Amino acid sequence: MKKLMRLVFVLCLLVFGTQVAFANSDKATILEGADITGIHRLALAKPLYIPSSNLAPTMDQLIQIEGDASKVARMYVIPYPTAAESVKTDTQVDILALDRHQAAKVFKDNASKYADAYVVLTVANDSRTSFFFDVYKAGTNELLYTYQIQANRSEKDSVATYQNFCEQFYKNFERSIADQQKDNDKAEKKAK
Repeated sequence: MKKLMRLVFVLCLLVFGTQVAFANSDKATILEGADITGIHRLALAKPLYIPSSNLAPTMDQLIQIEGDASKVARMYVIPYPTAAESVKTDTQVDILALDRHQAAKVFKDNASKYADAYVVLTVANDSRTSFFFDVYKAGTNELLYTYQIQANRSEKDSVATYQNFCEQFYKNFERSIADQQKDNDKAEKKAK
């Protein structure tokens, strides 16, 4: 009986240890004083990204992945190509044809016409792939929220990994909005 209990104990340690070893590390931060509860429309800016290998998605694939992953979100998400087309219609400036810096400036100047906030994805491909999502208030370009997720060592730079990371961002962002709304409601009730 003791041997059976030891075996069960060792198996439990292995199972739980494996889950921890394969978990992605992530961190969400709402900047002090930032109110994200009013964000209902989110525009996607062009990601800051350079593919690290032949297996990694291209820039166009990443833009598509980021837009497709928004299907898990309940809020209205405006993909970068849609935002670029809207900017072109309104200003006659094709941000897809501009260099990265000029396109970013024109995008930021016009984002408030289409969304409450916009998100800039930065991908770092060091020993492990890391995604940094920075959410800015449209119009003022004030940083409101950051989300970082890092791949574990076994995850490859693949479409599936990138899709998962983008979906995790949308889920965590909406969870952060809901948590801040709950905190605001509690504070309001407490003040009464």
